[in-house]
Amino acid sequence: MIKSYSSLWRIDPSKLPAFNPSAPRSRRIGGCALIDLKGLQSELKSPDFDLDAIWVATERCATDLENHKWTYENVVQMLVSLTASDYDKSEWCSVSGGVTVPCDVYVMPYDSIRQVRSAKGFELYIKFSIETDGTLTLVVVSCHPSR
Repeated sequence: MIKSYSSLWRIDPSKLPAFNPSAPRSRRIGGCALIDLKGLQSELKSPDFDLDAIWVATERCATDLENHKWTYENVVQMLVSLTASDYDKSEWCSVSGGVTVPCDVYVMPYDSIRQVRSAKGFELYIKFSIETDGTLTLVVVSCHPSR
């Protein structure tokens, strides 16, 4: 198990600008990545990381994973393969249970046959967050090829 995710936040989530559903542009969180990618990757590579600490937080994400026959292990491998240059944006995202969470969005070239990063692969979009209260949950909001 990951001991605490709270130290992986690059920006204190409680200090983020509030999401206003009536103002669509408020979905975007300006600046840089919210989560320390290298720190998260280090935790994901740890033998202590437990796949039970992954929450697929939207029905659409669950469907995409099922359609592509991607497992939680595959998702972890995708996350570990990301680089800082794959960062696209940060935004507020609605997840199951009517909650809105701050997420980082990354896009990388990915070969799903060999299950590796590849310049000849398709664009893989992966959107994720971690719990803001320090609990042990990786929140996967989206994981799919470009639509």
